[in-house]
Amino acid sequence: MSGKYFLPSGKARVCRRVGVAFLLVAALWGLAAAAQAIVPGWSLSCSDEDGCRQATNLVSLLPEKEQALLLNHPDAETRFATYVARPSVHVGLAALTLVDEGFLIFLFVAVGLTLRRLGERGEHVLARALPWLKRGAFAAILWAIAQPLTDSLRAMLLYPGTPSGASWFIGIDLTVAGPALLLAIAAYATAWALEAGVRAERDLADFV
Repeated sequence: MSGKYFLPSGKARVCRRVGVAFLLVAALWGLAAAAQAIVPGWSLSCSDEDGCRQATNLVSLLPEKEQALLLNHPDAETRFATYVARPSVHVGLAALTLVDEGFLIFLFVAVGLTLRRLGERGEHVLARALPWLKRGAFAAILWAIAQPLTDSLRAMLLYPGTPSGASWFIGIDLTVAGPALLLAIAAYATAWALEAGVRAERDLADFV
């Protein structure tokens, strides 16, 4: 038995480069999340014709039905913007944004580090890569669970500033959260099984 990893050099190079790409995406996603936490409703859009443009759309933070209701009331957007500017509301929105996006950022980092390690050569490469794959899968599970909760809490935090007033809101979209949760669990189970196999192979090699 041998702990050496024999990924062809071309494929190893691709793994390393894709891993770097995931790490860059994680860094950019982190910057965008920080910007959205500082400026609620902030977004950046780029096109060939107009270049990159920044925008702030507070109404987009609300559920779709409430967005339409807000746009139909005179001066409602101004009152809503004033409400969102309150320190307590701003801090609450920032915390929800960082929680929601934090799991995704960590997922990208974990996948990037997994691929970087898979592109290495030497002994016990899989043993070093699989724990990061498990961490990424676990982060995906937490995101799939947290995302409906943060959506619900965000809506309830913002409703007092709308014409509807304070109210309960439960936003659970199983068409998104359900498949994401199942895929994350499958990835975690796969990584766990592979890690157990690598550990068993190592134990057998030590025994022999």
